Amino acid sequence: MKKLFSTLFSLATISIVTIAVFAMVKSSEPKKSQDGPEFTFGPKLTATQPKIPNWQGSLDNSGYDVSFPQCGNSLPTGKVGFVIVGLNYGRPFTENPCFKSQWDWAKSYPGVAVYINTSDPGRNTPTQQGVRIALDTVKRLNSHGVPDGTPVWLDVESGNTWGSNERAVGVLQAAINVLTKAGYPIGVYAPPVHWFRITFDAQVNFPTWLALGPYSSTEAGVKAAKAACQEISFGNRTPAIVQFVSSPDGIKRDRNIMCTQPTGLVIKH
Repeated sequence: MKKLFSTLFSLATISIVTIAVFAMVKSSEPKKSQDGPEFTFGPKLTATQPKIPNWQGSLDNSGYDVSFPQCGNSLPTGKVGFVIVGLNYGRPFTENPCFKSQWDWAKSYPGVAVYINTSDPGRNTPTQQGVRIALDTVKRLNSHGVPDGTPVWLDVESGNTWGSNERAVGVLQAAINVLTKAGYPIGVYAPPVHWFRITFDAQVNFPTWLALGPYSSTEAGVKAAKAACQEISFGNRTPAIVQFVSSPDGIKRDRNIMCTQPTGLVIKH
């Protein structure tokens, strides 16, 4: 027992020292915004975005996002500026059975975009998996008449299967490469803790969509979202869009606040 305690104490000491060193290294790195010099710590994801026209005119910075969980429910009727619609049924290579009707509804608003689910079960190389996700996405978008130039947001959450951080970064980078070459601007959606677990907080050079979670009221969610727009979050970026959940009419609604100008975040319809 004494030997066991001695071993455990040694392991605990090593762990504490390791964590302390990691924290010192992390804190010693300069905190750069997306407009400053490149951040050098940790993995990176990059995108060469396709050229798209700048958004002309103003846009209400509030919006909704919907997908298969909203199938069978009444869609929101609030006056907002944009809507983002989920293409998949929670996982890659599946389809939201309500996509067509939700997309038609979304097009009644000034700005629209699509989001897709991502995962890595580990049956292919990371590059193969990412390419397959992207090609499947392009095929489905074409079948629904969604034009290139429409932003595609990659949903990265720990509810789906993921392997190592290195594999996850490889999958996402491969999908990004194919989608942008096909003419779709990209961004990434995640709750920060999920992003850290899956990618080890990979740094990005493209827009991020931050998930805050549920709030007791729409007013409280809007206030929190506007504050989050000013803070650097996952990917070492201030978010382009912030999502929160509220239930003003007894139905959970995904609400969003856009933090910056709309070009590359939504497309004008």
